[in-house]
Amino acid sequence: MAWLKKPTWRLALCYLGIAILIYFSQPTVVSFAIGLALIVAGQALRVWAAGHLIKNKRLTTTGPYAYVKNPLYIGAITIVIGFCIVGMPPWNLEWSLRNPRLWLYVLFIAAFFLYYMPRKIKIEGDRLREIYGDAYTRYEQAVPDMLPRLTPWHSGDITRFSWAQAVDNSEHGTIMSLSVGLGLILVRALLLS
Repeated sequence: MAWLKKPTWRLALCYLGIAILIYFSQPTVVSFAIGLALIVAGQALRVWAAGHLIKNKRLTTTGPYAYVKNPLYIGAITIVIGFCIVGMPPWNLEWSLRNPRLWLYVLFIAAFFLYYMPRKIKIEGDRLREIYGDAYTRYEQAVPDMLPRLTPWHSGDITRFSWAQAVDNSEHGTIMSLSVGLGLILVRALLLS
């Protein structure tokens, strides 16, 4: 049960947001397929990143970290957008500016980008700068926060991807949580039809 996260109010808000997305979901075959593709892509990026990340023991600059400083967050937001698309296709004529579901989705994504991300990037940047000093400063200057570089930054580190490391970083728990969320959306769709 090591993949279970320590309960915090932020985690509680995250699960509340997911519950709201599930409750208001109205998936179609097309929206489910498109959203699922984004969810799988976001989770694949997270697994790739987690397979390189060794927290607080070395500065991770390999794998997706050679392109962007925050691949786990990019994967997470891709997953959230995927869930929003699974829940309601944007091309539906009913989906207009007066639709409260649209504003719930926009609020969920805006909170991530406007509150959570800047705060988390600052806290992590300060912590990594304190631990790794000049090595982190060089990395910070060479690799962007959210928009990936076109070519990888070479730090000299040759660490390779490890499935064991991805599991150690609890990505199997994330996969299980996503599966439960998608299952609940499918159950809701069946109950509505």
